[in-house]
Amino acid sequence: MLAADIAVLCLLAVAAYVLVEGGFIARPLGLRLAIRSTPRVLLWASVILAVRHFIVFRPTLPEWIVNWVRDMALAAGHLREDDLELSAQAGTPGPASPQRRHRLLMAAGLALFFAGLTVFMTYPQVRHLDTGVSPDIGDPLFSTWRISWVAHQIVRDPLHLFDGNIFHPTRYTLAFSDAALVPALTVVPLIWLGVPQLVAYNLLLLSGFALSGIGMFVLVRSLTGQIGAALVAGFVFAFLPYRYMHYAHLELQMAQWMPLCLWAFHRTLKSGRLRDGVLTGLFFALQTLSSIYYGLFFATFMVPFAGVLLIAAGRDRAIGALKPLLAGAALAGVLVAPLAFPYTAARQSVGERPLTEIAFYSATPQNYLAAHRRNDAFGLLTEGLGQQERELFQGFFVPVVALVGLWPPMSAARIGYLLATVLAFEVSLGLNGFSYEWLHAFVPPYRGLRVPARMAMLVGLSLSILVGYGVARITARRTRRVASVMTLAIALLIFAEYRSTLILGHVQASPPPVYQRLRNEPPSVLMELPLKSPDIYLEPVYMYYSTFHWHTLVNGYSGFSPPSYARLLGLVQKFPDEESIAELRRRDVDFIIVHGALYERQDEYQRIVAAMDRRRDFELIGVDPWQGKDTRLYRMLPRNREPAKTTRAWE
Repeated sequence: MLAADIAVLCLLAVAAYVLVEGGFIARPLGLRLAIRSTPRVLLWASVILAVRHFIVFRPTLPEWIVNWVRDMALAAGHLREDDLELSAQAGTPGPASPQRRHRLLMAAGLALFFAGLTVFMTYPQVRHLDTGVSPDIGDPLFSTWRISWVAHQIVRDPLHLFDGNIFHPTRYTLAFSDAALVPALTVVPLIWLGVPQLVAYNLLLLSGFALSGIGMFVLVRSLTGQIGAALVAGFVFAFLPYRYMHYAHLELQMAQWMPLCLWAFHRTLKSGRLRDGVLTGLFFALQTLSSIYYGLFFATFMVPFAGVLLIAAGRDRAIGALKPLLAGAALAGVLVAPLAFPYTAARQSVGERPLTEIAFYSATPQNYLAAHRRNDAFGLLTEGLGQQERELFQGFFVPVVALVGLWPPMSAARIGYLLATVLAFEVSLGLNGFSYEWLHAFVPPYRGLRVPARMAMLVGLSLSILVGYGVARITARRTRRVASVMTLAIALLIFAEYRSTLILGHVQASPPPVYQRLRNEPPSVLMELPLKSPDIYLEPVYMYYSTFHWHTLVNGYSGFSPPSYARLLGLVQKFPDEESIAELRRRDVDFIIVHGALYERQDEYQRIVAAMDRRRDFELIGVDPWQGKDTRLYRMLPRNREPAKTTRAWE
């Protein structure tokens, strides 16, 4: 019976390998064995499983797995956080200087470890920092623009930081999406030093993986006292399959502050020190200023978690922790409050998310079985179980290890994380669940969110912590060698189901030559053609190119678009007629660039430039070749002014 169950599990692993690698050929004892068909391997597994259950029905394979989980959970006996925290403190070096040196060496080693893992798990990104981004290049270029805008504007006119150079003349355009202020400020020095914008963006993107792993290591190390458990938990959180689905979204990789906030909260509850409470608030603020989605979701996550821990702490300890936590909350409020005005003003301009859009991006339980196509083991196998932004696979082995961590006897911390996990899962269901409709109605910031399914990152946060508990439990009271081998085996199994392959898109590191003609012009308003709707490709490209000249665009792309932009899109379809030209004059447009290489139909490009050449509203400044086609720059003339009587500017 046991041999049959093990054989079934081995065949399932072989099926996953064949699915990813396309099969293999082995020659045991001189015999040629070729396995290249995933359905055939699954058929063998089904036959063995059917025969096994026909002969010996009890225990079934699921029961066998549950029994294994129970046995592993109980093998360590009672695993209480208080005991683990004391053991972790017991190993602390005594003298101050050796302690500081030990911590610095450990921090450096930890940083190198997770940096190396990030390079490996995101390869070949490190080879293409200056040109490679996610194939859906719109969001990466949008993020490159926003961090470049912060670097540009913060030293020139910080009071108008949120008045981005897009959607002219609309204000607060940086607040039409997540401003990601903390990540942007992190790479500002690099951009000032002349590091190319795409390199700065990619370094920032990769830092989200590594720093999330480090933050989770710090938290789980403090909870379990075990380095191995903390490393596995850090690996899970750093490389959740969810991250590869959102590889194009910079702000959704910036999750490193959540485990640090939890770490500081645990310390505050235990020590009652003001410093720890202030750190809790600081880390929460940094998370919100890095990703508004995660800040709001994390605040929701903290309600059941903090409530359970404060109740379990008892009256005296809870009261002792309350004052520093309130101080931290006050600090977080001060740091986050400046966002209120631009985002409120932006919401008044663009409105709220329609319920139909929120419903589309609401998860279903089935979506948690769907891996993104980048996942090597399960991407193709689970295709069809999820849709855009709803491929929320967390792994199959990871929940099993988390269940080991949750197995009774329970503790307040694990109960808190369990309840927070349940809430995070329920909120991710959006309008398919129960709580989101209430949150949307009574918590105003939720009305600006489009994708409830992104709460799956908080499910991953909890699972990572519980995996740490599970590994600590499995390896507790083992010899160091056995514990190391078991930890490595668990890590390899998780790696097998989390491994993903990145295929990168290509972006030119330098802009088209036409922008050189704008270098000596005073600050101007620019429109770039083609301009069409809906478009998530061309507009981010124009925004990225604007980082080389910083003139103002009437074009734009963001989470929201102002109503006036819809009017422009409608009018420009007939450009250059009288009504569209009048609209451009109302928007104070000075220059128009017509990119021949970006038109799908060259006859449309020829029609537009021929009509512009005939009109007296435009003066042709120059024509530059780009990607095998002409790119034309026109100046928009004041009314009743003739174009300059000169030879052609490009001759």
